[in-house]
Amino acid sequence: GRSAAVSVLLLTAWSLVGCYALVPVTTATPVTVSRTVRVVLTAAGTVSLQQALGSDVKEIEGIVTRSNADTLIFAVAETLTGANQRFVSHGDTVAVARPLVESMSVQQYSQKRSIGLVLGIALLVVLTIVGITTGTSGVSGTGQPAPPQP
Repeated sequence: GRSAAVSVLLLTAWSLVGCYALVPVTTATPVTVSRTVRVVLTAAGTVSLQQALGSDVKEIEGIVTRSNADTLIFAVAETLTGANQRFVSHGDTVAVARPLVESMSVQQYSQKRSIGLVLGIALLVVLTIVGITTGTSGVSGTGQPAPPQP
C-alpha cells in the first residue's frame, strides 16, 4: 500500500544520490571544474597560504573553479590545521600552486559504496514490510485477536 510506495520512492531517491569517495591522484593530475578536491600542503604551502587561509593550515578541501598545469583555484569548503582543527569556509577562493601540494585527492563516484547503500536500504524496506505484515496478521479491525481458522 502507501508505505510500500513511500519505501520505493525513498529507495529510488537514495540510489540516485549515490556515494562518493575521495580518491588519491598525483599532484599533476588534470582536475575538471566543479570537482571536489582535497589537497595536503607542503610546509612551504602552509607558509605561502598563511595570509589567505590562516596559520598552520595543512589541508584544504573545496570545489575547483579553475585549473591548469601550474595552479589549482578553488572555492574552499573546509580547512584542517596541523592541530587537527577543522574550519568550515564559505567559499573563499584560493589559488594553490601545484608545487605547494604534497598530495591530492579528487571526489569520484563509488559504485561499490552506492550498491552497498542501495542493498542496505532495500533490506531495511523488506524487513519493515515483513514486520508490518506479520505484526498485523493476527489482529482483527477491532483490536481483538482474530478467531482461529479451521
